[in-house]
This record gives sequence, structure tokens and C-alpha cells, in this order.
Amino acid sequence: MRISRSILTILGTGTALALAGCNEALVPDYNTLTGFPHSASSLQTEMTGVFNGLRAADAFNMATEMDAFARSAAYFTPSEARFVTEETGEAQLDNDNFGAGIWANPFTAIKSADTVIAILPTLTASSGSPYPTANVQALEGVMETSKAFDYMYVALSHDTNGVAMNNPGGAITGKLAPILCARDSWAEIVAMLDTAKAELDAAGAGTGLTLPGSGFTLQMPPGYAALGGTAGGFEALTLALRGRARIEYAYAIARGPGGTAPTASTAGAPDQAQLDSAIADIQASSLYSSNLSAGEAVAANDLGVFMSFSGAAGDISNPIFGVSSGVYVLEGAAQQIDTLNDQRFLAKFAIASSAPTSAGANAASRYAYLNNIGLSTPVPMVRNIELQFLLARAYLGTGQLLKAAQTVDAVRTTVGGLASGLGGVNTSSYTSVRDFLMREMLPSLMEDGTGDQITAIRDYGLIMQDLTTWGAGDFHTSMLNIPATEREQRNNNFAAVCP
Repeated sequence: MRISRSILTILGTGTALALAGCNEALVPDYNTLTGFPHSASSLQTEMTGVFNGLRAADAFNMATEMDAFARSAAYFTPSEARFVTEETGEAQLDNDNFGAGIWANPFTAIKSADTVIAILPTLTASSGSPYPTANVQALEGVMETSKAFDYMYVALSHDTNGVAMNNPGGAITGKLAPILCARDSWAEIVAMLDTAKAELDAAGAGTGLTLPGSGFTLQMPPGYAALGGTAGGFEALTLALRGRARIEYAYAIARGPGGTAPTASTAGAPDQAQLDSAIADIQASSLYSSNLSAGEAVAANDLGVFMSFSGAAGDISNPIFGVSSGVYVLEGAAQQIDTLNDQRFLAKFAIASSAPTSAGANAASRYAYLNNIGLSTPVPMVRNIELQFLLARAYLGTGQLLKAAQTVDAVRTTVGGLASGLGGVNTSSYTSVRDFLMREMLPSLMEDGTGDQITAIRDYGLIMQDLTTWGAGDFHTSMLNIPATEREQRNNNFAAVCP
């Protein structure tokens, strides 16, 4: 069993820390655990805390910040210009507030997951007997997967700035965890998902997410319904996430020390073994299907796993809904999309009654996020359409250019409702297929909150080509900073390391 601990910004409870706005200050070290009577009766509360750890501020930040970095869409509001000026590269990104989010909450959820993983084997039935090993392993696999997903949020948003991560399984020493480079961060995330899969496999596909005789059966959020209630069902999420993590690891190796990074004109040398394994993982996940449908243009209709929201008392509503009318597609992105006919685009965006007037408004199109968004709209963690593009990216990286183009075109035609685009693609040319993939990913995943567009821009060496909204003065912003408070605690020794 692998237990990763980042002891710099984590809480030892199952309740997520509520943070106001986008500000994420350093959280004290709460490694001396108190307050939880660890038992089967408290397990649901603790595990719910893990599932819900990223639902509020971080789901909002991933959707708005990552698309702004990608120059796909941005939130325009007169009350806060930095959503546009800093996040689209017109001004220097802050090292706190808007420039340093997606930090404290994920580490809080990670610590909560580690806590559950540690106590599960110690729980005993009323008779004093331990619960069946298979059931414990199944629940450990669930929490290990959730922990990896939380780390993925940090890694996707911070890229080469790194992720604070101790050696998995290492004892808590009272020292701050090292900030690992992207290559080593993704290696650890893949390893966590390896562990999660091993635990779920050892439990047995049919083993329920329950502790027999205790009355405990895990109640997952509604957005997890596609996974069912068994170890085998839940493994679909583990495999899908590992498929993505392997792709990011493959490109982090290429972009890291000693690697050959892709450029705007060359494919580079992403790790082939990781990409081959990514293809296998994605296709093995029951969240993947090559049988596409027009309905998948609306994310909530797609096969996948989602963060759930509602307007019910005591619950959290979709954090994007309240500002969605101010989320405008940037003109540079709109020019690459058939805005009149592409059903993927029209599933979210429509012409707004007025153009934005706040800072940076000249970069906006007239299309705002007005369709299929409400208090209860779920936010994807992973869905089938995303898996199509991840599969295409893996095909591209392994030189299977025709397969990559065909996979992308299937989404374009079946889900987008457009004519085939293959006639305009040279399927023997890496750059032609790559550019086709990037164009088609825009309307497919914009504002899903998964960050696929910006991660591909980084991985393919396209930052200086694509992130140029503001011309020669553009800061080419593509990732979040390490928070100022985190830097201070480290005496400003916060550079990511590749040991």
C-alpha cells in the first residue's frame, strides 16, 4: 500500500477546508490527528469529505483558469480584471490569489484520503474481528484513486512549477515535502494509480464497496453512478485516470532533463511505453466507448464520472453557473470553430446580448457560456469524449497518425454534426494531424474543467506559437504559481527538483 503525504498544506480530517474566493493561503500542518472516532460508522463522512474536496473553488478555478491559459475562454467582469489580464497573459501572473490557486484544497483532500487508507485495516467489527480483507482492499483502492486525482489537479495546473510530494510511504518528518518536477510528479501519480488498481484487482471485481456486518455501504456522489458499487466497476475510473496520467508522464519525460521535447514543428520523444500503456488503459476502461452519439455534445449526457452539484439546502451549486454569462469565448478560439453549426460548441455557447466591456474585452468574441448550465450541472472528472482525445493524443505520440486523425474525426462528425475534416488533413504529417486534433479539441472540451487544451499546448511545445493574444508583450502564461505563503515557508527555495 502506497501512502503519499504532502505535509505542507494538508488537514487531517475528512472535511474539506472552505476557502474564500480564489485565495489559497498556506494551511498549517495538522498531522497529529484528532477529532475523528475512526470507525465504520464515521467512514461515510470521512470518505465523502475526500470525494467533495475539490468541488467548490477548485472546480471553478480549473474551468476558468485553464481555459484562460489556453486562450480558449475567459471570465470577463468589471469587478476583477485579473481573470482576464493575468490569466490570458496580458499582465504578470500573481503569486497569490489569482496566480496561485489549486493548492491548499487538493492537499487537504489528499491528507483526508491518506487518513482513511491508514485506518481502514485497523477497523474491526463489533465482535472484534477484522473486516474481510477483500472489502478493505476495495475501499483502499477507491481512496488511492481519489488521492491520485487530487494530485492530478495540482500537477495539471502547475506543470513545470511542480507538485509538493513526499516519497510515497515515507514517514512524516516535520519537514516540508519537496516540490517535485513534472516528470517525477507524474511518475508518482502513475504509481499511485498502479497501487489503486492492484488493490481493486486483489479485492476482486465483484467485491462490494462495503464492510459486511457493519451496516456500511459506500454512498458515492451521484456523478459516480456509472461506476456502480463494486471494485470492478470503480476500476473504470482508475484506468481512465491512469491513461491520462501516463500520457502526461510520457510528455513530462520528453520535456524533462535529458529528454527531447516536442516543438512547433517536431514530435519530440515522448516515452513510448507510457503511451502504449495509456492506449491499453483507456480502451480497458468501461468509461470509454468508440460508439459515439450526438447527445455527447452535452457533457452531462456523456458516459463519465462527474462532480455533482445541486441547489438543495446544504449542498453546493455549480460554481461556474453564477458567472457563466460572463465567460466569453476568446476571438482567436472562435475563429477556429464553426460557431454556427458545430453542436459541441452550441451545446455550451450562444451569442450574448452584449459584448463584455471590462479589461481585455477586445480579445473576446460575442459568444458566452449560456447553454446547458445551471445550479445542478455536473462538472466532468473524466468523460468519454475526453477519452477520445486522450486516445488520439496517445496515437499521435506513438506515430499512429491515421488512427489519431480518424479518432478525432469521429468526434467531429458524430458529436459535432459536421462533415468529415479528414480531407484537409495530411495523415502522413505529424504537424497536420496534431493541428487537426488541437482544433477539434477546442469545441469538444472547452469549459469542461479538465484542462486538456492547455496541457496539450505545453506538451507539444506550442506555448510561444499559441499563447500570443497580446502580441510582443504577452507573458505566455500557461500555469499557476507556487503560492507566496508556500514560498515564504521555504525561504523562497521553491524551485521544482528532479532528484
